[in-house]
Amino acid sequence: MRHEIGVLCLGHSDSVVELSFNRDYDTAYFLASAGLDGVAALRHGETGDCITNLTKHTDSVWSVSLSHDAKILASGGADCKVRVWDALLGKQLKKLRHTKTVACVDLNPNATRLLTGCVDQESPLALFDIEQSVKAPLMEFHGHNRGVRDVIFCSEEHCFLSSSYDRTVRMWDCRSGSRTNSIFLPHHVKSMELHHSGDIVTIAYAGGVIFLNPKSFEVLKHRKLPYKVTAASLSPNKDIYVCGNNMGYSFKYDYDTDVNRGLYASKNPSAVLALSFSPDGEVCAIGSQDGSIILWQMKPKQTPVVRHLEDEDAGEQNESIS
Repeated sequence: MRHEIGVLCLGHSDSVVELSFNRDYDTAYFLASAGLDGVAALRHGETGDCITNLTKHTDSVWSVSLSHDAKILASGGADCKVRVWDALLGKQLKKLRHTKTVACVDLNPNATRLLTGCVDQESPLALFDIEQSVKAPLMEFHGHNRGVRDVIFCSEEHCFLSSSYDRTVRMWDCRSGSRTNSIFLPHHVKSMELHHSGDIVTIAYAGGVIFLNPKSFEVLKHRKLPYKVTAASLSPNKDIYVCGNNMGYSFKYDYDTDVNRGLYASKNPSAVLALSFSPDGEVCAIGSQDGSIILWQMKPKQTPVVRHLEDEDAGEQNESIS
């Protein structure tokens, strides 16, 4: 197995719990990260060079979402606030107050609407129009029995998916406010992402990874794995997927055959908490418990090397699903 190449990006002083690339790009793309150190950061996605650290949160940041054109960034955290930013200028545009820790946020592609979810079971899922001056949500959605882990827009923004510590993934209709579909898992979801094409949702849970068609709610593929999965991401051209574990290893698999195509581990491995592919598929970003971000090069063109960048500013038993 060949050596794997990664760019080590320093800057966060605590766990990196979420990563978000923009989808639309001409010559460059960007990567946002959420840190439990209270910082939401934006960096160049290819090099890892820091652009800005967003530091208005007064407690840990749990979630980030970057608009498709990388102009708007949303972040949510333990200070019970969602902050909407001009991503490149680092200027706060809006602040949305919640009553509990905001665990997840998701912007629609053109950054006109925003989904939020909180860690407690009483708080509803909320849909906001962030172009309006009114800060109250357009709609609220109730139904999970425990706190929410992830939210993502899907089906051309008419619907969205939410995952919860109640071990369910649910689909909601943004027009009627009703729940339309649900699946139940052996363990709660660790990560959930919508593929660039919009036709596959990648769901990681402790026992493996599931690929779901969000339109038909059909499980396209269910791969059980012999380690505790902590995150997963599918490449833009759907040829490979990457799964991370709590021992600090990231494994690359062929989507069609499930054959292991390689693994990445740092010199001092730390639990993998977030994974995300760049829009061109050349990089898989790895967020770790020690605060580091690795830009794992999928098709290296040089002698194996790990490059260090410093910011200027600074398994459980498998069961079936139903």
